[in-house]
Amino acid sequence: MKISLPQISELRDAGPITNQIIELQAQELAAVRLLFSSDILSSEDLSGIDYNCIEFDNCRFINCNFNKVGFTNVRFKNCDLSNCSFDSGYFNQVEFVACKGMGCKFQNATIKHVHFSESNFTYANFEHSKLQKVVLSSSDFSNACLVESILKELELKDATLNNCDFFKTPLKGIDFTDSRIDGIIISDSHIELLGAIVDTYQAAALARFLGVEIK
Repeated sequence: MKISLPQISELRDAGPITNQIIELQAQELAAVRLLFSSDILSSEDLSGIDYNCIEFDNCRFINCNFNKVGFTNVRFKNCDLSNCSFDSGYFNQVEFVACKGMGCKFQNATIKHVHFSESNFTYANFEHSKLQKVVLSSSDFSNACLVESILKELELKDATLNNCDFFKTPLKGIDFTDSRIDGIIISDSHIELLGAIVDTYQAAALARFLGVEIK
């Protein structure tokens, strides 16, 4: 599957992000063609604006609010986004490279043409979100919540999805054979698994939902 990666060029150093965001929020303007580097923020409100053609490099945003924000042509590189909230956000042509997003909230988000690479998003919450043309590569999404989500053209490359909650999320057509799905959570009817692609070992583990023991 081919996805469209961020198209980022001609960036200017934005300086401290707090100064930039306060000015942009006051004028209701978007952040465009900026490089944010080595910023450290905790529990700040970074909502209310859109980010277009942006790179966040080695930034730490802990428990910050990005709710209802749009990200287009954006790269997060070596960033810590732990416990940030991206509820009802819009992501298009975005990369997360070597990032930490433990406990991030992406409820009701639209996420398309997004690549998660070598990143840790354990316990992230994607409930009621739509993921389309998304690649998880060498990344850990253990204990993530994908309840009642739409997964369309999701590609997994050495991804860890142990103990993920897929309740009422159809998994048809998703190839799990190169990834780990031990302990996933589904409904009692296990209808979510209809059409999912698994290997022999995974099939044997999933047989427990049918009350079958394989020796």
